[in-house]
Amino acid sequence: MKKATLYIPYFFLLGAQFLPTKLWFFPGERTTYLFFSVFFIFIQSIFLFVVSKNTRLVEKLKSHIPPNWVLGILFFIFLVLYPVRNMDWGDGLLLLETNLLETKLFGFQFTLDEILETILHSEVSNLLFRIGFSDDPRVSYTFLSQLTGIGMIFGFLWTAKEKLKSNSFSITILLASGGILLTFGYAENYTLVTGCHLLLYIFVSQYTKDPKDNDLLLYGSTALVAISMLFHLVSGYLVLLLVYLWYFHSPKEKKLKHLFICSLIGFGILLPWFSYFLFFHDPAIDRNSTHLIHPPFYPKNRLLSSNHLKEILSVLYWNASIATLFLLYQFFFSKNEWKVFVKKPETKVILVSILAFFLHGFFHNPQLGFPADWDLMGFYWLSITFLAHQFWIESKEISVEWIPPFLFGTVIVVFSAITLNQKNPNKEKLWETTKVTIQTYVNENKTYIDNLPKEDKKFFAKGDFLFYKGEVITNKLCDFPQKQEIIKKMKQHRIDWKKGFEDGSFKSKDSLGIFLKEATKTNVEYIKSLEANKICHPML
Repeated sequence: MKKATLYIPYFFLLGAQFLPTKLWFFPGERTTYLFFSVFFIFIQSIFLFVVSKNTRLVEKLKSHIPPNWVLGILFFIFLVLYPVRNMDWGDGLLLLETNLLETKLFGFQFTLDEILETILHSEVSNLLFRIGFSDDPRVSYTFLSQLTGIGMIFGFLWTAKEKLKSNSFSITILLASGGILLTFGYAENYTLVTGCHLLLYIFVSQYTKDPKDNDLLLYGSTALVAISMLFHLVSGYLVLLLVYLWYFHSPKEKKLKHLFICSLIGFGILLPWFSYFLFFHDPAIDRNSTHLIHPPFYPKNRLLSSNHLKEILSVLYWNASIATLFLLYQFFFSKNEWKVFVKKPETKVILVSILAFFLHGFFHNPQLGFPADWDLMGFYWLSITFLAHQFWIESKEISVEWIPPFLFGTVIVVFSAITLNQKNPNKEKLWETTKVTIQTYVNENKTYIDNLPKEDKKFFAKGDFLFYKGEVITNKLCDFPQKQEIIKKMKQHRIDWKKGFEDGSFKSKDSLGIFLKEATKTNVEYIKSLEANKICHPML
């Protein structure tokens, strides 16, 4: 059973290729996956045979394991060469469109859910544009994503070096986790916050070891969690970690002091930012589009459904399957080492972090489905990976038999990145058309929007551009029966939208609701027309 466990990744991949429906986390060609499966079954068998029969060869193999930094550099080369360009993974076109539109209209994109993520991506985009790069948001997303990749690889290299395990193959635990795809030039607002989470895990792992460091541990952790929340509100689940640290690592005589100062630190970091964007910034935040005010919880009647379980397992598989299997392997087959490991305070804090983000993965509703929401639903991947890495580098012996699984995972990640680097010509043409449409819209409407009340600017621009874009892009599509009808509706919606703000009728929720209901129907027709028709008249 112990040896058979090591074959699970290969046989799962092999079996998945014969399913009637292709699994979303296997974007590549079936024949390639079949080859990888068979090849690594063979490699794993050789490793197990060598481990059981020839200890001298095992020691020789250990001495020839390349240093972690070499593996990290090789991986980084792939990370740079194959940025993710598949718009089905993540928010895709919608994210790029929103970022570019708000950056052009207001200077930078901002939302309460991800304040620093959106602002930094916009400001870097502005900076890169000023020095000669394209204003395509993917340029800044790629740059910051890959920069985060450098930081994450360095973070794991540093923790391994601290344990004198720089040549233990441990870096592949990170590289074999699908979550690392966030650093492949990935266009989403989850990359920088993930880097913050790694910094937090390294910090708490270092300072939970010595009870004398409780002040620094609690204050530093609070600051890092608060900063992470500014990057993305999903980090709010890490408040569970802060409660744990306060309860178990704050001495009884200092509990009230720690609670008071930690509260000051946390609110001192968060309140100025949220207060400014809620009450003072011009334009004001769009309160209709933030998860802070409208959290998308999973429907209660489907929380314990087989479909929900399938979603959770699929996200776990893609994001951290090899690291998870490694930890389960230790739990079942290395009980003594595992018991020692889990009793360590630095292990317990990472386990709490895993629990915190599993709660998010359980209760949050993936509204876009998969693979679009693979990133949002799997924030626990890094804490699982970090924990597996900690176990590996703290082990006395290098588990040679685990080299093939982690190498296998790394190969799958790189192959997936190469596959997802391929662009969809139709979506690329649509994005190029959308970029031109945004620029034209901004040139024609920025002055009008600037003169609106600050409370209306973002909400008005969002709806007005939706109808403007719908009219312009539908006009560029190949002819189809409903084409002129959609254009006519979009024009009328735009007139009614503007009128509703000017005469104040949209201050009535009933009037706004009736309008949005009809506009949504038209937008659905527009989206279906995009799916069914190509752009034939790009110059119109």
